[in-house]
Amino acid sequence: MRIFVLGIPHTQTSPEFCSCAFTMKAWNLCRMMIDRGHQVTHFGNGGSCPVCHEQVDIMSREEWSRIYRHPGNGFYDISVDTPERVAFHNLYAERLRAEILKRLGPAMDTLICVTWGGAQREAVLPLWNRAFLVESGIGYPYAWANYRVYESYAWLHFMLGKEQRVHGDDWYSVVIPNAFDPAMFDFRTDKEDYFLYLGRLIEAKGVGLAIDVARRLGKRIVIAGQGDPKPYLAPHVEYAGPVGIEERRRLLAGARALFCPTYYIEPFGGVNVEAQMSGTPVITSDHGAFPETVLHGVTGFRCRTFEQFLFAAENVHKLRPEDCRKWAMNYSLEKVGAMYEEYFKMVLDLAGEGFYAPRPERKQLQWLSRCYPDSDC
Repeated sequence: MRIFVLGIPHTQTSPEFCSCAFTMKAWNLCRMMIDRGHQVTHFGNGGSCPVCHEQVDIMSREEWSRIYRHPGNGFYDISVDTPERVAFHNLYAERLRAEILKRLGPAMDTLICVTWGGAQREAVLPLWNRAFLVESGIGYPYAWANYRVYESYAWLHFMLGKEQRVHGDDWYSVVIPNAFDPAMFDFRTDKEDYFLYLGRLIEAKGVGLAIDVARRLGKRIVIAGQGDPKPYLAPHVEYAGPVGIEERRRLLAGARALFCPTYYIEPFGGVNVEAQMSGTPVITSDHGAFPETVLHGVTGFRCRTFEQFLFAAENVHKLRPEDCRKWAMNYSLEKVGAMYEEYFKMVLDLAGEGFYAPRPERKQLQWLSRCYPDSDC
């Protein structure tokens, strides 16, 4: 397969931006497809370092850094609301299209993975009859391509409702969850005496609720992420800042549990999988993607009232780290990479017999299967 992966215009495709789920989706997609033996070209900002056959710099490191930088402990302002940023994105789209065209042949044999939208979308829309345009990780409230990968069934159904579509006859809109590299997380069974909140420091993510639960129980909670911590500081709260890869790894592995009490419909909430991959159970809301990613009473608890959050925090030590890890491996690069490969083959078949294309070499149909822990309910 020939796969073009488009980097996020406002970041570098690098683990340095591990707090940006969309950047990490681009990073992991390159890695997964390379590991499966496919030809991968990445287009992005200078300083990007994905695993790929060719890295194409659309904007130099200097051009990018004049407009964007790593936000440190502030919110990452990705808006396009100044003349400088409008010009940056317009130039990004123009250069991106030109670089893609240099590499497209006459055959309809290339998948272009649009990982964000915006300038990416503007660049590739005119190429719809030259390559297959795939939105490869939809967790945003709009979609436009004929070939769509949603990161959860919750978000697929949300978007179907938003578009007032009641017929599920779109065979090429699929669900493939976000992928995670198990090597980036330490599995620990011995937990320390703190709860963890890891995410943006905003009320919509439920950071205040997590702090209130810990306060009621007289327990310490560590909060880490981008944003202003001042509204949340208290004697039982430790602020760790916007952590990098190694500190993130340590905090996730050592926590009694991770809180993800998101108020809005969470398209995925990847940090909950990162925690489970570390052997750490999670305490989440009971809506959005969490019913798909959290096995209630096995790898965490999903809650709807404050009393339920309290009960979960008091009893989370009864859940087995081994079960969390086993379940989280359903989101490994190897597992999710196989799902993308199956889907990409489906799309490429449309250059031939399409929906009715035979696959005589098929030996299994496991791309939607999952492995479950053997704990009693």
